[in-house]
Amino acid sequence: MSNQQDPNLQPQQNFTGAAPAAPQAPGYAQAPGYAQAPGYAQAPAAAPTNTMAIVSMISSIIGWFAFGSLCIVGVILGHISLKQLKTSGEGGRGMALTGLIMGYIGIAGWVIGLIIFFIVLGIAGASIAAAGVSSAS
Repeated sequence: MSNQQDPNLQPQQNFTGAAPAAPQAPGYAQAPGYAQAPGYAQAPAAAPTNTMAIVSMISSIIGWFAFGSLCIVGVILGHISLKQLKTSGEGGRGMALTGLIMGYIGIAGWVIGLIIFFIVLGIAGASIAAAGVSSAS
C-alpha cells in the first residue's frame, strides 16, 4: 500500500453548530382524572382505663417482693375497681383481675413461707435446747 490518500476521502469538518432538532413525538391526551379514594372511618376512642385497676395490678406484683404487704392493698383495690367497672364504662377488667389473682397468690405464698420459717425456727430451737446448749454464759 502506498502512503497516498484516497481521493474519495474528504477532510473532516469541525462541527460547532447545534445538532439538528429531533422530530417531535405526537402529542398525547392528558390522563383521565381518578376519583379520590373513600376515606376510612376513624377508629372509636378507647375507653379510659380504671386507675384503681392499674394500681391494683402494680401493687400486687410489687407485693411479691415486699413481704406480701402490698398484695393486701392490691386485693382490696382489685375488688373496688371491679365494682367500679360494673357501673362505669371504663376498661381495665384484665388488670383488676390480674391484681386480684397475683395478690391472692402473693398473700398465700408469704403466709406459707412464714409458717415454714417458724416451723424451722421452732425445730432449730428445740434441737438446741435438747442438746443442752444454753445461751447464757
